[in-house]
Amino acid sequence: MEKTRAAQITAKALRTRKQYLGADSHLPICPYVLCEAMGFDLRFVKINSFEGMYVANQNLILISAERPEGRKRFTCAHEIGHHVLGHGTVIDEILKCGSSNIEEEEADFFASILLMPSSAVKRIMLRTGISTATISSTDAYILSKYFGVSYQSFLLQLYFNLGLISYIKYQELKIRTLPEIRLSISGLKIKGQVLSIGAWWDEKAIELEVGDYIVSEKELLIDGPKIVQPLDDGNDHCYLATKPGITRVFSNGWDCFVKISRYKFHGIYQFKFDEDEE
Repeated sequence: MEKTRAAQITAKALRTRKQYLGADSHLPICPYVLCEAMGFDLRFVKINSFEGMYVANQNLILISAERPEGRKRFTCAHEIGHHVLGHGTVIDEILKCGSSNIEEEEADFFASILLMPSSAVKRIMLRTGISTATISSTDAYILSKYFGVSYQSFLLQLYFNLGLISYIKYQELKIRTLPEIRLSISGLKIKGQVLSIGAWWDEKAIELEVGDYIVSEKELLIDGPKIVQPLDDGNDHCYLATKPGITRVFSNGWDCFVKISRYKFHGIYQFKFDEDEE
């Protein structure tokens, strides 16, 4: 992509965040909340043959409920990109590698800047004490969950779009597998997300699906529905998301909302974090 076009798309992505959410470029955002603020009808559907779809004349965005959460969020931002960039109705299929279609490349770049602006990435790395020279796969995974994207998407942003890590470092991080990284964080062999949190995790909710885990630096207390439960296997400060709903956790002057959806939730976004019906 030409530098001039990349600069144009960057400006549009940052302007969209500011216009609809009032979010400065150093803050993380939720693409689902942005969708709602922009007036889209956002729905999660049980179709595993595609990533998502933007229907221009209906102001509708569809996201496959069958994809991992990080992919769903990036796809949502990608579909917003199609709208802002004036691409018209688009069906985004599952691809093993990046598309050569210029509109798809532009929507991907828009989504990366929308969710992971340069100043936001640099700020959270400074707050967590993570250096670009020594960043580990565990560090990168933890930060990817803070921005709500996949591990690979975060690596691509660090290397290709922001130029914060070298090619050698990118290749070093890229070869690590997700099961290995999750095991290093939680001590558990699990398939779901693991969100490692601390007092630096603020200005956004902790969003999970049932079956995901939280690993905390300190013991968490719950003020609200008991929808996260500490593990009873001696794994200190590790918590399992057990039920959908919204609650609040706190520890030593720090607090944060936790929002949990059903596993592979399908339906209208506004009901994503509702409790199960009896």
